[in-house]
Amino acid sequence: MILYDLLHVKQFGFTRGRSTIDAGVELIHNIFEAWEESHDALGVFCDLSKAFDCVVHETLVRKLHHYGIQGVALDLISYYLRDRVQMVDVNGKRSNGSFVKIGVPQGSILGPFLFLIYINDLPYLVKDNHGIVLFADDTSLMFKIKRRELALDDVNNYLAKVVQWFEANNLVLNENKTKCIKFTLPNVKHVKTTILLNNEELNPVDTTVFLGITLDAKLQWGPHVNNLSNRLSSAACSIKKIRHLTDIETARLVYFSYFHSIMSYGFLLWGNAADIGTIFVLQKKAVRAIYKMGPRESLKDKFKDVKIMTLYSQYIFENLMYVHKNISKFKRKCDCNNLNVRSKNKLAVQYTRLHKISNSFKGNCIQFYNKLPVDILGMSLKKFKVCIKRKLIEKSYYSIKDYVNDKKAWV
Repeated sequence: MILYDLLHVKQFGFTRGRSTIDAGVELIHNIFEAWEESHDALGVFCDLSKAFDCVVHETLVRKLHHYGIQGVALDLISYYLRDRVQMVDVNGKRSNGSFVKIGVPQGSILGPFLFLIYINDLPYLVKDNHGIVLFADDTSLMFKIKRRELALDDVNNYLAKVVQWFEANNLVLNENKTKCIKFTLPNVKHVKTTILLNNEELNPVDTTVFLGITLDAKLQWGPHVNNLSNRLSSAACSIKKIRHLTDIETARLVYFSYFHSIMSYGFLLWGNAADIGTIFVLQKKAVRAIYKMGPRESLKDKFKDVKIMTLYSQYIFENLMYVHKNISKFKRKCDCNNLNVRSKNKLAVQYTRLHKISNSFKGNCIQFYNKLPVDILGMSLKKFKVCIKRKLIEKSYYSIKDYVNDKKAWV
């Protein structure tokens, strides 16, 4: 069904080649787009209660028929959904079974896909200059609003339509957990706006968690870095304790499975945070713990020896990988003019009037990618990943500036 573009492009959950990071990129692009037009961006992050358990079978079957699943295939799915029995087994004692009349089977391959079909028509409600980002049942609505505008009738009307759609499809919106953030540039004064959800005022918050990443109203990433610092500090201490009990390889394994997985999640989005150095200090603490190094011993060469990317090399890596995976979304210089010059295969720099945006992944990924030699650009994704990872480990950058100014970065 994905091949025939039946799933909406704003759905990022349970779809091949898409991830939570792609959803995050889409969300932040919506915010940047509003800022570029001298607007603010209003995000409403809807919380649905047990969405997978609320799917009405008859409604789902009608939607499947609408998308072209008919005949035997539709009958097979209908039989798969109905007359399912649920029971509890505790220490060999089994409860009486009860029929499950709604919901898709969880823990199955087909269940999540059926839910995507069920929610697939929701994005078509959001039109004009507004946006939506879906990750399965995680629904995030993005609205462009004029600065200093107090009455948001257009936004409230759209929210009313979305709430009505939820009710018509038996999905329960948890109003207490639904959050609203007004995203503004750091130098823009906050103006209170009135947002209504089911005729109740929805008060904006300063931060919220979106797919595991803490967003703040200014997109400065301070709250996310603070939350991450606490978790990484615990991870670094755990590595130190484990190293006293085991060998280097075991401690290294814990580093990658525990510390690195937390540090690198969503790094493309927040890796340009002003206080990113806090995370780098914790990374060095974790690496020192693996190899029982003193606090004053230099790690510059050690990162190369142990084949671990520094925090800054990791950020460069994430940006390069994002571009290579999504190269069709970028324009090359040769697409903009017919000049036959050596740099024709380089990416065209996207103009933005805001330093805040050009200094984010949106500007950095192009700048980083344009430093690559031509012979690397044509590599398959697998070879490209191996090649740049090896080089970035070898270089062990201690700042983004080091990479940008390195004229022999890929020699």
